[in-house]
Amino acid sequence: MKDSIVFFAPNSRIAALATNAISQMNLSIPVEEAIDYEAVELLHKYPSCKVAIGRSGTADLLRGVKGLSVVDITASYYEIQRGISNLIEKRCKNISVISQYNFIGLTHAEFNVGNVKVTLNPCKNTEDIISTVERRVDSGTDGVLGCVLAIETAKSHNLIVEPLESDFFSIKKVILQALEMLEYLNVSQKNFECMETVLDNIDEGVIFFDSDNKPAIYNESALKLMQPESKEQWFHILEDYMNRANNVPRVVNLNQNKVLFRSIPLSGNKFISGNKTSSNVVIMQDSTAIEENAKNIKISSYEKGLFARRSFKDIRFESLVMEDAVALAKRFSNSDSTVMLFGETGVGKEGFAQSIHNNSPRAKKPFVSVNCASLPQGLVASELFGYAEGAFTGARSSGKKGLFELAQGGTIFLDEITEIPLEVQSQFLRVIQEREVMRIGDDRIIPLDIRIICASNKKILPLCEQGKFRYDLYYRLNVLQLTIPPLRERSMDVLVLFKAFMAEFLHKNEEDIEFEDSIRSVLLAYSWPGNVRELRNFAEALSFYGDEIKVSNVLNILNHDKEVVSAGSDGGQQVLNFKDDMPLAEIEKEYYRYMLERHSNAEVAKLAGISRTSLWRKLKTLGLSD
Repeated sequence: MKDSIVFFAPNSRIAALATNAISQMNLSIPVEEAIDYEAVELLHKYPSCKVAIGRSGTADLLRGVKGLSVVDITASYYEIQRGISNLIEKRCKNISVISQYNFIGLTHAEFNVGNVKVTLNPCKNTEDIISTVERRVDSGTDGVLGCVLAIETAKSHNLIVEPLESDFFSIKKVILQALEMLEYLNVSQKNFECMETVLDNIDEGVIFFDSDNKPAIYNESALKLMQPESKEQWFHILEDYMNRANNVPRVVNLNQNKVLFRSIPLSGNKFISGNKTSSNVVIMQDSTAIEENAKNIKISSYEKGLFARRSFKDIRFESLVMEDAVALAKRFSNSDSTVMLFGETGVGKEGFAQSIHNNSPRAKKPFVSVNCASLPQGLVASELFGYAEGAFTGARSSGKKGLFELAQGGTIFLDEITEIPLEVQSQFLRVIQEREVMRIGDDRIIPLDIRIICASNKKILPLCEQGKFRYDLYYRLNVLQLTIPPLRERSMDVLVLFKAFMAEFLHKNEEDIEFEDSIRSVLLAYSWPGNVRELRNFAEALSFYGDEIKVSNVLNILNHDKEVVSAGSDGGQQVLNFKDDMPLAEIEKEYYRYMLERHSNAEVAKLAGISRTSLWRKLKTLGLSD
């Protein structure tokens, strides 16, 4: 940038040296012969100036200009030595070197050159220069080497003087320092602009407070969060939160909004804005933005099939058999061994798989769910193991990761494992044994760090005997075995799940879901061949009839005005003659007759939600006491 550097020379000699050095270096830097406030005034001619070169008091004054960096013209050791030599030739025995500290350095020093005493006296300002000359006169100084003011003061005391000037090499050196300073400022400016771009494109509100507790830098998000308060009040509003906060985010109330708040103290190298430093950075995020981001992350994960939604707390039950199943699954979750889940269609095998994953050390890693029956025939291997570039006609030009690779670090759930074609099972076995995979058409082996959970609604050993499933693969998969009981074997869970599903579909609390005893009887008597999935679909259909749950609607959905058929565990058919026009007493009698054939009196009382004494009375009333 033109005129980014301006050279302010204290006299014509320095100006000539600077002009000569700039010409030799093939640069374009303006040189102005000016000192003190005159130099400050001349800066208005150069609005693009970032770096000024000046000497002594002029350099100090230039430092007071906001946004301006200053490089000092200094005296070299050679120049000081030459001046001392000139004074020795003039027979001086006590020499004082006097000038501002930014010209001769910060160190006070005394040394001898032969029998000549020399003192080095750095000064803070013009007053200090005058008083230093006078003190050195009282100490017996007979020669002064220094700046113009030191020389003039020394002459008034009839001392021998020698001006201290910079030579060509010192001038050239200071110009090189100015160029380095300009390059540093340009890089810093670019970094700062990048930082501003980033700050203006993030959800978090960020505020840098300067040393005067004013917002030196802030982004649009911070402005929105702090509205309608004026910027002068920001520090006062946030000060209490800043004193109590640390790097760990905490939720605070700000302008009637819940905000995630962090305050970061900048120790050591503090952030610099202009000529002020910042020791505090505040980071804030609106809770609605956090919720939206979390939602987007979940949506993205759902789209990729890499997210386990359910955990053990989502599995609703009261039966002892389910309590045992969940307890065993929790123990399995602490292991990395392969798990085989058995259960009928609809019992919730994937829910168990997701819960095991979310309760394991791999919970924050991917969860890949695969229904083996839905994999395209002929492409099962490429879907599971992936393929390399150009592996076959129609393959992606960049190749494709397989489902095992997508699960890297996490868990892969293989539902309906028995549907994997026999010709692929040998490759699948190697992946499980070696925990490594090779893409189709590739020669590179990819190590895998995954947990495998499989599921089946069929007994696998009979398939092995029929030659449809490999024995070695079955024994490799069947390490930790868990059977999830069907809903007909845990009647106690039917009402719990029904109330939970109805509350979900009616948008109510579970305690607000009420229904008659006759409905309880129907739900418990039905065998639910489709298990939890059927019960959920039933509740969804029933919710469309309105908030009031009627037995006629229940019967209509379950049997469409026909008999309610319950499949027993032995595959036989047990008929319950429930009809829409049956009196409640007849429905109850049919229900209790059916339940007593399948359960003990104690179990029937518990399932019906009554005491054993009440059951005895009811059975006597219904004529079933014998």
